[in-house]
Amino acid sequence: MYMKAKVYASREQGFSLAEVMIAMSILALGLLAAGQLLYIVEQSNSLARSKETAAFAAQNMMESLGALYNQNPSVTDLTLGAHEPRNVEVTNPADGAVLNRYQVSWTVENIPDPRPGKSLKARLIRTTVKPALDNSTENNQIGFNKTLSAATILVQRPQ
Repeated sequence: MYMKAKVYASREQGFSLAEVMIAMSILALGLLAAGQLLYIVEQSNSLARSKETAAFAAQNMMESLGALYNQNPSVTDLTLGAHEPRNVEVTNPADGAVLNRYQVSWTVENIPDPRPGKSLKARLIRTTVKPALDNSTENNQIGFNKTLSAATILVQRPQ
């Protein structure tokens, strides 16, 4: 006696090659997008650190010029006009590692008094901080470094 076996063709036996390829393509695109996002985040963090340390360098320069102005307003760093850039390194206080290098320059101007016959005993200081490389040339790597400008008015304190 023969027994007849029935064979059922089932379509639900597993994944086809086409389905696996589509899933792998979607996964690859997702990983590429995540990689680009991580690059953008790192670039943004670097730019934020650069701006923060540039503001620190500008603040230090303006504070030192303010102290000079209070001691002697006729010192050469406070003469009217543009002044040569100084190379400044901002270091990490914890380990002494150099965070950024800058060229800090400044311009000194008189402030006109709107009252006739009067003059103000004050100076306008415009400070420019540009990122620099190890050899003191300007570092203008797009997206990572920006030039910062700041201004302050110096007035002599009464003695």
